[in-house]
Amino acid sequence: MTFLSKNKTLFKRVLLLSALLFFTSTLHSQNDTIAINENINLAREQFSKNPAEGLKFAIKAYDLASQSDNKKFIGKSYNTLGSAYYFLGNNDSAESYHFKALEIQQDINDDEGIGRSYTNLGNIYSEKGLNDKAINYFLIAEEKFIKINFRLGLGKLYNSIGILFYNTKDYNNAAKYYAAGLKIAREIKDEALYYAIATNLANTLSYQQKNKEALFMYMSAYNIAKRQSNFSDITTICNSICQEYLSLNNILSAKKYNAEALQLIKKYSLSDYFKISAFGNHGIILKNEDKNKEAILYLDSALTFAKENEDLSKQIELHLELSQSLRKEHRYEEAIANLFITNKLKDSLYTKNLEEKLAEVNAIHNTAKKDKEISLLSNERKNQKKINVLLIVIVTVSLISLIIAIYSYIRKRKTNELIFSQKQEVEAKNRIIEHKQKEIIDSIKYAQRIQNAHLPKENYIAKNLDRLKGKD
Repeated sequence: MTFLSKNKTLFKRVLLLSALLFFTSTLHSQNDTIAINENINLAREQFSKNPAEGLKFAIKAYDLASQSDNKKFIGKSYNTLGSAYYFLGNNDSAESYHFKALEIQQDINDDEGIGRSYTNLGNIYSEKGLNDKAINYFLIAEEKFIKINFRLGLGKLYNSIGILFYNTKDYNNAAKYYAAGLKIAREIKDEALYYAIATNLANTLSYQQKNKEALFMYMSAYNIAKRQSNFSDITTICNSICQEYLSLNNILSAKKYNAEALQLIKKYSLSDYFKISAFGNHGIILKNEDKNKEAILYLDSALTFAKENEDLSKQIELHLELSQSLRKEHRYEEAIANLFITNKLKDSLYTKNLEEKLAEVNAIHNTAKKDKEISLLSNERKNQKKINVLLIVIVTVSLISLIIAIYSYIRKRKTNELIFSQKQEVEAKNRIIEHKQKEIIDSIKYAQRIQNAHLPKENYIAKNLDRLKGKD
């Protein structure tokens, strides 16, 4: 008791110092956590806008996490680094960092982190064309997110699965997963997620030619973009809305959104990428209004930008529209030239898609199934070449027929002009003959009148004859 009494003040000081050290340590740890999360969030905000800047924030987050020796945040920062490299187009580095994150997250049973890592790896494999592997990873992520009821993660995951099916042209499944993700985004009131999924769903519905449904989703995304004052997104959506209205033959509404897109491009000096659709849509609108000369100018400009961006699909679409406008202006040779280019580009696009498909097959299969699919694709390519040859023959025959028709028309026209000229010449001669006949007849009549004037009248002659007879 005496000992405690003597050291009471010392105990109080030790206790106070321990509490102070614990509080300082906790505060420092919290500050580290806040700093790491801030850098991770800043990195994520930059991924789609400026991936290089996003990588800087991701590296800073990793440095802070390493100093804190917090495994959960180290795993989180690895995932952020992986995403940064993914947006920079470096899939190998992205894959490496996501696997590092996954290893740590599995060690500490971080279900949310595991789900995120599997989602990110699924995105990489989806982009590589390893769709079976991507789906397996997505399903594991779904299981983890459902387990912890991580709604935001599920919404983003369903968007990723939708993208996978969209890229493989399985639009029904794509729409199904987008709809599921959209429902979650609406429930958790995440406007950014809702915008991303709504845009993707609208694109899918548009490919399914469900134009009214697509238009509704584009309008939802348009309203969000307007609230956020994201002018590049507004321009993109305006172009899409314009295209849907054109598909529905609503030229007035199409003109409204096309005008807004053109205005935004000019006002904010947006890149030529946005001009492809905006100028192309404006050209189509002018074509529908029979302003073909102006339409040709806009379509040709859009085509130039499409070539610079190496957008084969848009080039094909624009060459076809340009061909129609040229034909209406009776510029037949240019119209036919654009049709030839269209067929050539279709062949190039088909070859490109085929090469991508072949690369996907090579990446997935190392069995007889691989050889079989390659054989089928090769046969398909041969058939496509035959079709292309047939198309070239048809176009050539059509061109020859057109030339013959034009030549026949010109010849017929010249013949008609010659006949008309000869007819006019004959009519002129007939008029001269008629005039001369009239003059002759008039002369005869005049001579007859003079003759009649000098000769005695018939009754006078008869009277004198009678008188002479009486004398006899």
